[in-house]
Amino acid sequence: MNRRITVAEYLVRRGLPADWNYGSPLGRVAARIYRQTYGREPGRAWRFINGRFRQVMTYAPGEQHVLARAWELYGCTAGRAPAPVVRPRRTPTPRLTSVDAMRWTPTRGPLRSHP
Repeated sequence: MNRRITVAEYLVRRGLPADWNYGSPLGRVAARIYRQTYGREPGRAWRFINGRFRQVMTYAPGEQHVLARAWELYGCTAGRAPAPVVRPRRTPTPRLTSVDAMRWTPTRGPLRSHP
């Protein structure tokens, strides 16, 4: 799934609260970097912030380097530790002996239930 991310979600990934005081200025720096890089406006989405719905900038997974660069350039965040790498967990897939019940073939083990 191509999930877009906001500055608030990026801050949460970095271990800061989503309503961090410098989140809005950091978002403006990220939008400026995005405009300089891509020559267009970033995507937008509506979020409920401080009691009302507001439009915020969103970034695709391939554009998140803009947020990392804004983090490096913005005064309050310059020099802080880089964001931890979050890797998705791999869930084991069950082994299927047959996909179609009409073409069921018995396994070598004892029969536990009918397909």
